[in-house]
Amino acid sequence: MPRRSWRRLVPITALTALALPCAGASAAPLPADERPLPSEEARAALAAKVTTLRALVERREDRRRARANPEVVAVVKRQIGDGYAYGGSGPDGFDCSGLTMFAFARTGDALPHNSHAQAAMGKPVARDDIRSGDLVFFSTAGPGASHVGIATSGSTAVSATSSGGVMEHPIDDAYWGGSYVTARRID
Repeated sequence: MPRRSWRRLVPITALTALALPCAGASAAPLPADERPLPSEEARAALAAKVTTLRALVERREDRRRARANPEVVAVVKRQIGDGYAYGGSGPDGFDCSGLTMFAFARTGDALPHNSHAQAAMGKPVARDDIRSGDLVFFSTAGPGASHVGIATSGSTAVSATSSGGVMEHPIDDAYWGGSYVTARRID
């Protein structure tokens, strides 16, 4: 039978000493949180409260923004009668996206000078929920949002047209209604 060497025992002893607490060190367990874990019902109630608070904050923000939209409408209505200028961004001549860019810039919101790019901004708005200050998009020169105006009500908008300059027009008549693409609300 082979003889056991004391050298093999040293590493095992050293490992055992490392695994056990050292003398003088506190080996007491850390205090556990005394509160019980929340039940599923409590978690669901908390999640419902959080969701409700978020919805209330969002509604308050929407109302705040809605109050700011009349400023955009006032700016764009002052431009009625101005001429159309391809690539124009005011103050005496506009193209459609230049007019919306101009009006929103006066109220502190930056928009790109391109109707397709503007159609990707803000929140989508259902056709029945259009209100003053929303951007309204039409397809008048090819597919997609090739024309943009600013809603002055749920049924009218102001836009810069090549045939009539800056004018107020219905959103849902035979021409504009048939060309309607989408509406967006800028935050």
